[in-house]
Amino acid sequence: MPASPTIDIHGYALDAALGPHWQRGMALAGQGDMAAAAACMQSIVDVQPGHLPARLQQAHFLLGADRYRDALAIAVDLASSVPANLEFAWHLVRLLRRFELHEQVAGVVSRSGWERSSNAGDLVRLAAQLGPIGLYEPMTALLDRAADLGAAGQDVQVLRGTVSLVAGDTSGAARHLRQALAAGSSPLPHVRWMLTLQEDAAHAAADMRAIEDEIVRVRPGSEDEAYLAFALHNLRHAAGDVEGAWTALERGCRVKRQAARHDDARQQRLFDALAGVALPEVPPDASPATGAGPRPVFIVGMFRSGTSVVERVLSGHPGVADGGESYVMPAAMCAAADHLCNEVVDERMIGRVDAAGLRIAAERFRAHARWKARGRAVFTEKLPSNFLLTGYILASMPEARIVHMRRDPMDTCFSNLRTFFTGAAGYSYDQASLARYYLGYRALMAHWRERYPERILDVDYQAFVDDPEGQARRLLAFCGLDFMPSVLDVGRSGGYSATASIGSVRKGILRNRGGAWRPYAAHLQPLLEGLAPVLAADGG
Repeated sequence: MPASPTIDIHGYALDAALGPHWQRGMALAGQGDMAAAAACMQSIVDVQPGHLPARLQQAHFLLGADRYRDALAIAVDLASSVPANLEFAWHLVRLLRRFELHEQVAGVVSRSGWERSSNAGDLVRLAAQLGPIGLYEPMTALLDRAADLGAAGQDVQVLRGTVSLVAGDTSGAARHLRQALAAGSSPLPHVRWMLTLQEDAAHAAADMRAIEDEIVRVRPGSEDEAYLAFALHNLRHAAGDVEGAWTALERGCRVKRQAARHDDARQQRLFDALAGVALPEVPPDASPATGAGPRPVFIVGMFRSGTSVVERVLSGHPGVADGGESYVMPAAMCAAADHLCNEVVDERMIGRVDAAGLRIAAERFRAHARWKARGRAVFTEKLPSNFLLTGYILASMPEARIVHMRRDPMDTCFSNLRTFFTGAAGYSYDQASLARYYLGYRALMAHWRERYPERILDVDYQAFVDDPEGQARRLLAFCGLDFMPSVLDVGRSGGYSATASIGSVRKGILRNRGGAWRPYAAHLQPLLEGLAPVLAADGG
């Protein structure tokens, strides 16, 4: 008998009779009816359970219907598959990243057959998915294979420049990023900005002229305009041109503010809800057996408060695994609440987390920590905004500790104001919103500290730079580790650091970072006024 006609979808044959179900599911998703779209994919799976693209689409649609755990279960099951080709591997990796399943992503890539691929474009596209979750070694291997096939265009150079930058290879980063610009096939405002994250006096004047030329041609209000404005601010700031730097910063912040649409009232409700939440009692089975995994140490605080320096100190100890800055804990809390939250936390999540949910969150984070720690005693996670989840972290994992980094309010907030954040910190582009957020953060951390005084260590940035060894000893003792002099070599080579401090974290423990805001004081009155309560309390 002749074979039944099929439709190829990402390298998987779908029975042609099921084609209308696929088409209807995609159409319903386009109309926003995600539950019905997921049901269409289920009708395909019922007949052809081995059609992985249908299951993958079903997971995406279930996420859209806010059925997080159902979608997660499908994603975890799919993660053990062997992709038919790099195209499907890319789709699967994108799905797994929605749940911050880093170990599973690594597994899919290793089984994808990329070593035998002759499609450079697929290799580069897959590599681009790995950097944002810190999988730089397989990312580099994919790029090397693409290079063997002759790929050397802008995308490749940008990705190689990014890896070099987070690895501390500033000269290599500059070389690759400038090669990307020289390719000239399209303007690269984000690359212009990346180049300003590290000092390059030899090119500063030419870079400034190029940015000034490009910024007048980009679409007003676009992300490209914001990138170029922040880049121009960085260069003018480095040159000591305060007024020119401020004008550029105001322009960039205006664009980012309009895009972020931050809601101060909603943010305050969230702070209030977190402070008022009745955390579930610690589940009886929440504490792992001795030796079952590393002790999680969460480094939290405001962005730009010195968390990267503390992470570099801890990761200099042989008993510590550096987990970097990830959204694994927020994703674990989504599983806890069975709710897709596109932020670290929202009010609906707060209302849906119970003791059983906390067990799920703890299981998910511990699994990630065990995989990445590779037998070491302590595992660090450095997403600063995890401060919002402090109560949930400590309630769900009795072995966890919180290192809270504090820095001068004006230094912290001005550094936030002049940082281009990607998909985070929407409050940081308006001085009044930034001040309100800072006050809310301080109050919330005071609340958590009162509840868990033995499990939260406050580290003052200025005290740390004034007495690195004394503070490092205190920090390591809190984590259950002996002091080793090597931890103070923050500028050492090795490892990756993909944070907003990317341009300075390997310069060692800097003692001259304070007061950068003072030349701009005339422009910062809304921030100074908003922070007045904490400035008075801190003696500022």
